[in-house]
Amino acid sequence: MTKTMVLSSLGIGAAIVVILCFVSAYGRFFKKRRAAEPSGQFVSPSIKKSWEEKRQHRRVAVSWKASAETPDGIINVQLKDISLGGAFVVCDKPMALREKFSIAIKIPEQDPLELTAEVVWSNFNVPVDKVVNRGMGVRFVENTEQVRKKLDAAVKSVFTEEAKAA
Repeated sequence: MTKTMVLSSLGIGAAIVVILCFVSAYGRFFKKRRAAEPSGQFVSPSIKKSWEEKRQHRRVAVSWKASAETPDGIINVQLKDISLGGAFVVCDKPMALREKFSIAIKIPEQDPLELTAEVVWSNFNVPVDKVVNRGMGVRFVENTEQVRKKLDAAVKSVFTEEAKAA
């Protein structure tokens, strides 16, 4: 009778271990699936951050023309949004990541503003049917305090115009 009890106890113990392993593996799999959900409903803040959370400066939608000095020469581009920290530049051939260049932004009713920018991302490799605007995200770097103040005033004027229109 003790031999039967020992075998039963071992069988029950082994079954419990198997069940715990299954539950643990399923829990890990399920968490990964939930974190990958496009709705973002179950995504923890440490896994997913929106661009707005990563940005230090508030962006504003604009439609400003500009000219960028590239290795191939000067090209005409358009800005779709801008902040004190950077902008989205619409262009047919985005430059390489980390490439620095000069950009002259034609702000309405002001003189062009010359800035140094660095490419931080581009949608160059995204298929054409998936892209709304071909271009690149840039951050403004190595600019003087005077230039930054002019840019800040230009961005603030757009915020003021939006507030008046609302």
